[in-house]
Amino acid sequence: MRGACYITNSAMRPYETINSYLEYLEGVRHLSTHTLTAYREDLSLYVAFLKERELPIDGVSHLDARRFAAYLIRERGFKPNSVNRKLSTLRGFYRYALNQKIVDFNPFARISGTPRYRRLPEVLSRQEVKQVLSHPYNDFLGLRDALIMHLFYSTGCRMSELLGVNINHLELADERLKVVGKGNKERYVFINPKTKALLLEYLPLREEWLFKSGQKNNALLVGARGNRLSPSSLHSIFERYRKELGLLKNFTPHTLRHSFATHMLDRDSGIRVVQELLGHSSISTTQIYTHVSSARLKAVYEKTHPHGRKEDE
Repeated sequence: MRGACYITNSAMRPYETINSYLEYLEGVRHLSTHTLTAYREDLSLYVAFLKERELPIDGVSHLDARRFAAYLIRERGFKPNSVNRKLSTLRGFYRYALNQKIVDFNPFARISGTPRYRRLPEVLSRQEVKQVLSHPYNDFLGLRDALIMHLFYSTGCRMSELLGVNINHLELADERLKVVGKGNKERYVFINPKTKALLLEYLPLREEWLFKSGQKNNALLVGARGNRLSPSSLHSIFERYRKELGLLKNFTPHTLRHSFATHMLDRDSGIRVVQELLGHSSISTTQIYTHVSSARLKAVYEKTHPHGRKEDE
């Protein structure tokens, strides 16, 4: 039965166990579709590894788990952060399988992963942000694109959050909108007067655009055909902006999110405030932006302090 990769305790096939685990993550843990897709890919890769070696899920040893970690690095060439995520997926899966009495122990419990090299997020300078937000437009889609840029920098939203905003999530009188973040957690983010003015210009034109397109939906941001704007279309908009503005830096929705957070901290906003605005569940995630600000402070120090300048060394 080893070649068929059955689980002997419950006579369930690995994919059935995995599907049960994914249903638990979706129905009980309320993880996002994006996260569930990543978990499914990680577990599918693991099942392929087991099948190749004729190992059942309930017959994996600590040594086999270490071999899987080595396989990810040496044979598949995954980077440390990807390896750590996949190992975390397997630790969670085996905790579930252990609770369900499908396995007797968690073979990944002692696998700590590889050292993480966390790259500082790239941010735009205030001048570069001004350049982005001042980009001219002369039609409805151009107005929509300008609104997108202002919304990202005004709110610090994730891409999925902003694309998921509906018309009824807008509260223009209070200059805020409701977004749904990771784990289906709702929060309010704020819009500045310039963004509000663009929204007031955009909303009636959006209605006209939908009418001409023969579409009916509640999405705030719509595509050329009147449907909800897709992630691929959004990335195309950012790439076009990057080329038209001649930006040499990486320019994505996350770039504006990173810039929002860094500029807030540069202006002495408390880290707890920025944490809430970004929708981070842990303060440690927000602390990456303090490193960005510290790097800027060091650059200013080296440029301006009499003994900090490079030419004085």
